[in-house]
Amino acid sequence: MNAKKIILHLLIRIGILVLLIGSFFLLWYLTVDRHSHCHGDDHKHFDTGLGFFIIELMAIQAFCVGMLIEMIYLFVKKKQNLAFANLGFLIISVCIAFALCI
Repeated sequence: MNAKKIILHLLIRIGILVLLIGSFFLLWYLTVDRHSHCHGDDHKHFDTGLGFFIIELMAIQAFCVGMLIEMIYLFVKKKQNLAFANLGFLIISVCIAFALCI
């Protein structure tokens, strides 16, 4: 299997992940009003960052579970190169996530 097909496969998966994260961010950014509890000069801001983080975390976990299911499907269909590309993408993304948490 040529490298172009593997790179295209990974770019499509990265694009899906970027669209997923971007759409949740735009939904959060355009719908949340931090000043909804303010009354006159009494500012009572609230932060929805934790809710946004939880929604993003669940979306990324759903994406990773989908990648695992696709990886199993590709192994069954005897397309090991694409399955190993998915596995490599998942391993690299987990390493990046752990590095950002430390």
